[in-house]
Amino acid sequence: MSGSKDATDAKRALPTPFNQDFTGIVKRVRGKRAKTLSALVNSPKVVLYIWAGVTLINKQFGPRAQALADVAPADRPVWSGLRFLTLQAIIAEAERAAPPFLAQKGAGPFRSTWSRRDDYVNDLLSFYFHSMNYDQHYNAESRGDWLFEGMFSDAIDKTTYNETVAICELPMFRLQLVMAATAESDDEIRLFIAENYRGALDPWRKTYAEIFAHRGLQLRPGITLDQLTKILAAVVEGFAVQRLGDASADVPGDAPGGNLVGMAVMGLLSSFLEPVGTVGSRPLREEFDERFDPPK
Repeated sequence: MSGSKDATDAKRALPTPFNQDFTGIVKRVRGKRAKTLSALVNSPKVVLYIWAGVTLINKQFGPRAQALADVAPADRPVWSGLRFLTLQAIIAEAERAAPPFLAQKGAGPFRSTWSRRDDYVNDLLSFYFHSMNYDQHYNAESRGDWLFEGMFSDAIDKTTYNETVAICELPMFRLQLVMAATAESDDEIRLFIAENYRGALDPWRKTYAEIFAHRGLQLRPGITLDQLTKILAAVVEGFAVQRLGDASADVPGDAPGGNLVGMAVMGLLSSFLEPVGTVGSRPLREEFDERFDPPK
């Protein structure tokens, strides 16, 4: 009885949340009987390993000044989520190459080209995320053509549905999420990602201008085309992240009509667009404040 009390007191002395009851949370430890399992999930050993895992996650994905202190700046791109790019894996892939590529055997050709694997990784990322490659991964302009056809609402439904599905399947998008989450502000990685965004947004910015002109629409005061392009990209990417993380979230849904991404985009466009020739309109913020916070 005393041992059980000591264990409970010891757990209560731990910092939050490690002092909480893990019953019903930690379920897969090796304990069969309910009483044994309840004691084990709150044991110092289990708590220790849970703490260790949390610490590693926080080092990897949180503010990492201390963790990065042990990582040389030139090594950070590899540290930032690209450990699968081992020298062995790179060399093996090069040996399997088929025409028109010229296969290379062994480590010698690689080592004679790059003195460090990290230098190679930087070059690889610079190429992979370059704007010239964006259309090779995903042709934004051809999908934007849908927005010129038929009812605007139907066109938005079709485009947003297919955009979200396509983005979720892009290795570039998945890699970008990992790199953005693990890169530090001074990493060259962020320059690569910024280059990728330029390649993604520039054609859409041009397409939006053409669509609005085609449909007789103009931006209302208080919003620029560049701002709207970034807002719409953020909405679609946000839904894509949710779809990747939760397949049951019904994002964007099973069909274009009425999908959540389309609903969000329609709400934004209805707020920021108006028919060409409209005069006297005000910025959205002014109308919003007047509607929801009227003078008392």
